[in-house]
Amino acid sequence: MTTFSYNLGLSSNSQGVSKALNEIFGGKSPVICCIGTDAVSGDSLGPVVGTMLNRKLLGKTYIYGTLEHPITAKDVYYANRFISFVHPKVPVLAIDAGLGKREEVGTIKIAGVPIKPGLGVDKNLCEMGEASIIAVVEEKAKKNLLSSVRLSSVYLLAKEISDGILEYFEKYVEEKNYGVKIAKQ
Repeated sequence: MTTFSYNLGLSSNSQGVSKALNEIFGGKSPVICCIGTDAVSGDSLGPVVGTMLNRKLLGKTYIYGTLEHPITAKDVYYANRFISFVHPKVPVLAIDAGLGKREEVGTIKIAGVPIKPGLGVDKNLCEMGEASIIAVVEEKAKKNLLSSVRLSSVYLLAKEISDGILEYFEKYVEEKNYGVKIAKQ
């Protein structure tokens, strides 16, 4: 399993995210499941990404988990069941915020493995997706860290992730599956 990592603020992040997704999905269009809640700033990464993608991808894939309709860690079990029933045999890309080492804060990690929501806060929940994007938003050092994360850093990470996913669809998925360009906003 290959893991790709990109640090916040690098100009090539969206290209890196796009290329990593192409290596994992090979031009296939995944269902996207964005996990988190806007009730806690550090956990809002997933719904912010979902909302950005809903506006940019304009119906080119199914996106679950937005600011308006979040999928929290507690909803993952039911979301898994729903997505596998409605989209059988379609790969799922799961996106979530995470905690890590101090030097990892601001890092976007992409891997061809499922995500385990709640792991950073010691919850044992079911896995989601065939591939995952995790943005490390804070150091795992003490309790209740996610509530003290600045929304501006979450927003910047979410923008880089959504731009990379959009680029993946424009460069790799669009050409093979739709032949139609996606409108940029």
